[in-house]
Amino acid sequence: MLAMGCEDAEPAVRALGLRFATATTWEACRDRIHDPDVRALVLRGEDGALLSESVGRARQEAPLVDVLVWAPNGSGEDVRLALQQGAADVILGHAPERLAKAVHRTVERQKFLPRLQRFQAARAGQLRFEGMISKSKRMWELFETVVQIAPSGAAVVILGETGVGKELLARAIHTYSGREGRFVAVNCGAIPENLVDTELFGHEEGTFTGATRNKAGLFRSADGGTLFLDEIGSLPLTSQYSFLRALQEEAVRPIGGHHEIPVDVRVIAATSDDLDEEARRGFFREDLLFRLDVIRLVVPPLRERPEDVLHLFGHFRRKLAKHYRLEPPSPTDSFLEALLAYEWPGNVRELENVTERLVLTHHGKSISQRQFETLKRPYRKRPVRHEPKSVSERLKPPAKREGPSFDTSKTLKANVEQTIDELERRYLIEVMEKNAGRVAETARTAGISPRTLLRKMKRHGIDKHQFRG
Repeated sequence: MLAMGCEDAEPAVRALGLRFATATTWEACRDRIHDPDVRALVLRGEDGALLSESVGRARQEAPLVDVLVWAPNGSGEDVRLALQQGAADVILGHAPERLAKAVHRTVERQKFLPRLQRFQAARAGQLRFEGMISKSKRMWELFETVVQIAPSGAAVVILGETGVGKELLARAIHTYSGREGRFVAVNCGAIPENLVDTELFGHEEGTFTGATRNKAGLFRSADGGTLFLDEIGSLPLTSQYSFLRALQEEAVRPIGGHHEIPVDVRVIAATSDDLDEEARRGFFREDLLFRLDVIRLVVPPLRERPEDVLHLFGHFRRKLAKHYRLEPPSPTDSFLEALLAYEWPGNVRELENVTERLVLTHHGKSISQRQFETLKRPYRKRPVRHEPKSVSERLKPPAKREGPSFDTSKTLKANVEQTIDELERRYLIEVMEKNAGRVAETARTAGISPRTLLRKMKRHGIDKHQFRG
């Protein structure tokens, strides 16, 4: 390892079995950077712009040497600048031990060079990338960004609609990071609000009723690896501060515990919500957003990459026909045109779902636009064309008369429950429409928590994306 201005980190680096050499000036550093024993270069400084310039020069001088930046008083902007110039990692805060571990991880990651070469080959041949298949230039640019930023260890926010493959992208980041720990995934909206802290940070035995043994929590389960939090916007405000503190201190304190436990976790968050808008309205902590939003990846929806619609349909048709041992259906031109004209609100997940039903119900047959319309109708709350003016009109069942209808073959209690259920559904649809599909604001209007609202939406088959735009 070669370092410039990092003499105070030498003991921690040598303790991990790494050789350490220093240079006091850039000229001296440049003279030694071509030494075959130098596998990592660490640049230390306070000026983010100057540091990023030095990173760029070092990458040009020795492209096979990984460059790390140590910025004890750095900011998120310094991280972005350094990573844009090709830094392998950026270490914030005056912590020599953290720097030493980052250098060790970087040296270990150099074993993954063949995997990077495979990525270049996959891109040249437009093949799959870590389970994702695409012919879209935008998607392959996104995959390239994943490969570039994966080794850094920086926090990542992935934005995109439901079904675009955010978790697959997060898994790809973990794979290319070289981190030896586990990939741990959790959907924040699926955790009951009163259990979020214990799920994330763990608890001590006897802390509360039912705590019959110690629980490690997700942070500690992902120690040395990656923690992926889907639907991060559903994290309760009461838990967001504890989460922020865990990120800042790189340590967690179990519920009922008296000591913090160090953790080395790379955090990736994902959401289909507009986090900037949520933060502006006070539903998401701005300081937590700044901490998470070091690297932002935006996954384009399927309707914005039509070249992938036919490519993915062909892939799913072959795969599913082989799985079920059936002859695949034969699409006509009208079917393919309908496939491209559809908006795909559920994106890749919906396309695979429709293709599976198509293989099961029309195997070996010729299929046209008519079959496509029939297939998608039960799984789509609104038609593609000739939609009513409002979402509430679109989702409201046709009423033949004023007031609720009754089924006299059922009990009074069953009829009352059915009526209340339908009123709840119609109320939520109208409030969601009024708030343009924003979950946090709808929950606030309804007087319930976002988590409760998400559960009710799932039960009633309400999709928030239908209310946007």
